[in-house]
Amino acid sequence: MLHAMLLAGRTALVLGFLFTSLADAQDLGNSAARPTMPFQLVSGFLVVVKGQVGDLDGLKFILDTGTSYTMIDRKVADRLRLRRRPGKITNFDRDVPIDWAEIPNLRLGPFQTGAFRVLVAKLGEYSRFAENVDGIIGLDLLGRSKKFFIDYEKQTVSWELAEDRAGAPPSPTYFAIPFIVQGYPVRLILDTGFQGILLYKERLRQRLPNLRTEGEEIEVGMGRLQTTQVKLPGVCLFGPETVATVFLTDGPVTGDLPGVDGYLGIASLKAKRVEFDFAARVLRWQ
Repeated sequence: MLHAMLLAGRTALVLGFLFTSLADAQDLGNSAARPTMPFQLVSGFLVVVKGQVGDLDGLKFILDTGTSYTMIDRKVADRLRLRRRPGKITNFDRDVPIDWAEIPNLRLGPFQTGAFRVLVAKLGEYSRFAENVDGIIGLDLLGRSKKFFIDYEKQTVSWELAEDRAGAPPSPTYFAIPFIVQGYPVRLILDTGFQGILLYKERLRQRLPNLRTEGEEIEVGMGRLQTTQVKLPGVCLFGPETVATVFLTDGPVTGDLPGVDGYLGIASLKAKRVEFDFAARVLRWQ
């Protein structure tokens, strides 16, 4: 599991998404007309691609829609001899220290960033899934596209680029989707770097003091994140209500991530193909 990282202490640009199932559709558009690159599927849910930072090529990056800002590992920053300044981020339920740095360029698929600000950290300290990668690509780069596609069957990612990037809105800090729990609406950050459904238990119980669960509650450690696994009836994402296995954890410090009740991992959709339509604010899957 990756830890979704959001900058603490700044106003977040939130992009709300609607859902559209594409179960009856033939395809998510014409992929031949879009810039496309292959990816490696790691641990059954992580999308890992290759890119370049400065003159360092063949680097491995995780594409993570739950991360606001692109991050590189400390060893990459050391090789590039980058100057850094300290900062902090919200990491699920706590603030953690990081560094900021400016890289000369980042190349990934159709993107050439030029000078680009990134976070710097020792990634293996945050997640065992990030021990063998060189960086994490966040929404500050992914959100520059008009549409972003993941084809899990073909193991390719592709983009439909904005025609006029200069006039495009800024990239979202995170985007949230509607989710119904026992009749009450909550908002979850949509996260390709997470494999399940994570809910902040304090915020959930404020809305649902009589929250119903089924079966045994199991304590599960996810790296440094401590959670309780429960079966939650009355859950509705798209279609009829169902019983979902979710993880409950403490929320972030007061005031951080206002209006956010947790995270939804894309793997929970069990989709063959997913389309993030940033322009129309619609998530489609097949």
